[in-house]
Amino acid sequence: MNVEDQVLAELSELRSAVSGVEGCVVATSDGLLVAHILPEEEQSQVAALIATLVAVARQSVQITGRGALLEAAIRGTSGYLAVYAVGDSAVLAVLGRPDLNVALLQLRTRPVVSRLITLSSSFARFATGPSLRTPAR
Repeated sequence: MNVEDQVLAELSELRSAVSGVEGCVVATSDGLLVAHILPEEEQSQVAALIATLVAVARQSVQITGRGALLEAAIRGTSGYLAVYAVGDSAVLAVLGRPDLNVALLQLRTRPVVSRLITLSSSFARFATGPSLRTPAR
């Protein structure tokens, strides 16, 4: 199984395991899309945005003495955006509805992040332009 299929399997499993998850995206730390399950049309823009968000969050926790960034959750009027550092080289974002159980999401996402870290060394090739695929619903 290639790395894209492995990442998509992780994202699909996470979406199935946590009620309220609408979409997921994995990107490199510099904003290049690796894989996604997103309803949005502009997946590349979402990838770049979450990479920027994680970079700012990472710097914020370091400056305030909170250590290394693990995760951050943002709540908006229409739901949640949770972002996770996947080591130093990638990011995971999860988009959720307002009824998302954030505690359950965090519990279920931590092992996914660990598995994505083991795959992240293969993400370097995305700088040359991957074949972007999404799973069938």
